[in-house]
Amino acid sequence: MSVGVAAPAEAPRVLFARQAIVARGGRLAGYELLYRGPRDADGQIPDAEHATCQVLVGAFAEVGLSHAVGGTSAFLNVTERFLREVDPLPLTPDTTVLELLEDATPSPPLMDRLRALRAQGFRIALDDFAPTTANRPLLDVADIVKVDLRASSRREASKLIRSLADRGLTVVAEKVEDQEEYDWSAAAGATLFQGYFFCKPMELAGTEIRAASIARLRAAAGLTQPDAGVEAIEQAVRVDPHLSLRLLQQLNSAAVSLPNRISSIRQGVMLLGPRTVRQWALVLLLAGIGEQRGPLLATALARARTLETVASIKGAGDPEAWFSVGMLSVCDALANAPLAEVVGELPLAEDVIAALVERSGVKGEALANAIACERAELPATDPRIFLMAYADAVAWADAHAAGA
Repeated sequence: MSVGVAAPAEAPRVLFARQAIVARGGRLAGYELLYRGPRDADGQIPDAEHATCQVLVGAFAEVGLSHAVGGTSAFLNVTERFLREVDPLPLTPDTTVLELLEDATPSPPLMDRLRALRAQGFRIALDDFAPTTANRPLLDVADIVKVDLRASSRREASKLIRSLADRGLTVVAEKVEDQEEYDWSAAAGATLFQGYFFCKPMELAGTEIRAASIARLRAAAGLTQPDAGVEAIEQAVRVDPHLSLRLLQQLNSAAVSLPNRISSIRQGVMLLGPRTVRQWALVLLLAGIGEQRGPLLATALARARTLETVASIKGAGDPEAWFSVGMLSVCDALANAPLAEVVGELPLAEDVIAALVERSGVKGEALANAIACERAELPATDPRIFLMAYADAVAWADAHAAGA
């Protein structure tokens, strides 16, 4: 695992973003690949087939489709015309979910095509499904149905989710923004969830978990200081007795070319350098806090890598601090407490605090731009640089999250 950063050689030719789809218990089930490109005056995508092709080209050409979705399933928006004109599909059936747009009508040719694709192993999802007499036959050829929680009242959404689940269909609750929405949609029968709820704090009955999380975050924050040496790293690792073992395993895995195995954190720092070991320890500390929060660590890592790359491109003298801003941007979700409250308990520099809480200063502006990238929005400043950095960060983040 190398934690050095180099600016991507060129801007990505085609731009796309992704949004996580999470199963119950926090397991990552896949990513929906989202189009990021020109839209009309109303914010609509003018050519859905073109958008699908652009996403595919971007995912294949820039990072590889499997890397774009972290080795899980890719949910890809498709239209009847796309399915009719692209045959065979250049996709792997067992890792691809074909997400039929909400304006599709169950014409005989479309129904035949969907049956054939299911026979090949593709899963069919219906996007933003609202049942009508006209579209109800599509349920007979679907595996997954996505229900927008914002499109109707909670009572209506719950009733729809329950009826779909009773048919044996997998239901994805869309636009889940907090734990409470997750809870009621899960109770109604949804088993997959899409939205940014995993990036927000959960209400906890007790304080022990929060206290332990704050202790880990405080240790992690100590590692963000550029002058953190051997003692600081060793002190951070002592927060969790299992962390020393995990860190040593990571260091030994990366140091296979060294003549001797690493037997202590101090030895690892001496051989590999404080910066490398600091970032390893930081990742593992946050991974331990967020083990039940699905793709939260990958999200934090993608933000961190994006900021670090931008810092290097801009010639900033403290890229480690930019990296730390990205990593700690999810600390409210990790500690299950308001962001300002968590940050107030951490030994952070003033500009880092301002970046996290107020999105102010160059680091705060960079964090806002990185979050825009992950939400398929155009960064407010330096869009070319940020989109380039984010495209590079996605696969890097997944690989490092998987190894944490």
